This record gives sequence, C-alpha cells and structure tokens, in this order.
Amino acid sequence: MKRGLHVLDPAETPDREWQERVATLQRAMAAHGVDVALVYGDVSRSDDIAYLTNLCIYWNEGVLAIPAEGPVTFLTKLSLRVQNWMKASSKVTEFSGGRNFADLVAKYLLGRKTGVLGLVDAALWPADVAGEIGAAVPGWEVRRLAGLVRAQRLVPSAAETELLRAAGRILDHAAAAATVEGSTAGSRVETVERALRGGGFLDLYPNSLTTSDGVTSFGVTGQFRTGWVHTSRVLGDGDGWAGTLNEALAQAISATKAGATVGALAEAAAAALATLPGGATAEVRWVNQADLSTGGEFRTHDPAAVLADGEAGAVSVEVVFADGGNAAVAETVRVTEGEPEHLTGAQR
Repeated sequence: MKRGLHVLDPAETPDREWQERVATLQRAMAAHGVDVALVYGDVSRSDDIAYLTNLCIYWNEGVLAIPAEGPVTFLTKLSLRVQNWMKASSKVTEFSGGRNFADLVAKYLLGRKTGVLGLVDAALWPADVAGEIGAAVPGWEVRRLAGLVRAQRLVPSAAETELLRAAGRILDHAAAAATVEGSTAGSRVETVERALRGGGFLDLYPNSLTTSDGVTSFGVTGQFRTGWVHTSRVLGDGDGWAGTLNEALAQAISATKAGATVGALAEAAAAALATLPGGATAEVRWVNQADLSTGGEFRTHDPAAVLADGEAGAVSVEVVFADGGNAAVAETVRVTEGEPEHLTGAQR
C-alpha cells in the first residue's frame, strides 16, 4: 500500500488545471464517440485517476466514471469514512459506494440514455472486473479504449514540471547520501526512506542489483505528488566496467533531445558498451515518467518512438553479465530541443 504524504495544494496545481485535465479527456471521448468513460485504478496503477482528480488510492481499488459532460464520479467499495477523507483531499465531489463495480456502474448509468461505455486503457483492466461490468449494462456498447489519460500525461504541464524538478532534487540528495562508501544494504534503504518520506514522497521503490565481483547497483523510483522520478547508481568500480556504464549513460542522455528517436539513445551509447566484458549484454531504455510506477513493463519498447519537447523520463543502461550478474545506472531527465535538463544525478 502507499503510505506517504498526500497533498492537494492550489499553489502547486491551480484549480483550472485540474478542470482542464478532465475537459481534455472529455474532448478525446467525444472524438472517439464515447458517452461515458471508466478509468480503473488500484494501488499498483492509480496514476490516471490521481492525475485527473488528485485521489490517492492508498489501498483497495476504484473506478472513476467520466461523462461526456459534467463532473466525474468515483465508484468505490470503501466505507463512507474513507470517502469523506477522499472528498477533502481531491477534486471529486461525487462518490458512489457499494460491494462490487458491476452494480456500481449499473447504478451510475441508470436513467441515462444508452450509448457507448469506454474502458480507458482497457488492456490493463482486470479481466473479471471488465467482464462483470459489461454483463451488468445491457444495451450499452462496451468499447475498449487506448490509454487516453496516459496520452495527456506524457508531456508534463509547467506546474507538473516544477514538481518533478523538486522531486529530482530530493531524490538526488537522498541517493547520494545512501551510496556513500561503507554503506550497507539496510542503511541505503533506511537513508532513502527517511529522506524521501520526509521530503514529501508518496511512494518509493528501492532496488539493488549485484554482480559476482561484489559491485552493487542501487536504484530508487519514487512518486512525488502525481509525478515519478528514478535514479540508479553503481557502488564500486568492477574492474573498470562501472565507469563504462556511466560513460554509456552520459552518451545516451546527451542524445535525449526533442525529435530524436528512442533508438538513437542506444546508438549513442553503443561505442562505450562495446568495451564491456565478453558475454555481457546491455540494453538502453527510455521510460516516460508516466510509466515509472511499473518500470515501463506495461509498455512496448519502441525504438522508433520520437521524444517530444518537454517530455520527462528515465534513461537507463542495464547490463546482464555472462555469469548472470546484473548492473544498472539511470537518471531522470527532461527532454528539450537543446541539452536535456538533468532532474537527478550528479550531471544535473
């Protein structure tokens, strides 16, 4: 479950921006001929709902119902006590509670003219939930939609960018403190937990990789407000190969420019990676910050994808050695038409 600080501050994100996020989705729904859209979220992937409403699903799950016009409604199996807290900490004014989503959706649609019900980012919905909802709304055409909300989140707004900069500074300092010489596995986690939770992070995932020659890669992915940042750093030299990884990362980041393809990052790092020990295989990855909560595992890696001006994400170099050891270095950057903006890392 999430267990960090949850904030609704109009000085950080103005009311008009929250309104425009929903309005943008409603325009996309109209373009797809959708009368009502549903967005599913649970503790592992609730960022779309948080982006639209500032709702935090600390545990359990929920469905956000968005009509073609008018306010959104959050459908939840949680108690009234929790709903009152959600009302106070989000932009949602309409809540509906019950035992299952099928009945809640049927109740929500009762009295509305039948039409098209769209499941946003349908590929990520639990199959049983989607099936039960479809069976509960006869007369409605249930249509599977792509990631309409995610598409809005790919290029952060000015307000979101400022929050990502703040998150990057906090994460950078925490990672530097956690990876000092002599640190242990436990002390590294303790250090980033204290620093990031104390700095206002809502969620974080520390991760360690090891190699047979005793080198550790320590990475942290964290959520600050509704945005995500990531860093991974190598502790030790590894007979010189650690320097190679850092050089490859620097070259990949230097290629991270507006209009460049994701594949260009790997091409930029290729010369450095060619000097890795024999049998090692390396991958250069770009994960938009909108997908960092799951490490990009739900998105197809497309080398032909073009980076947009203002987009933010993690550039990583990940290596598997012949003996099965793993290592990774990564930093979060913001794409510009010139030099990328380093949100984390010493190069920032």
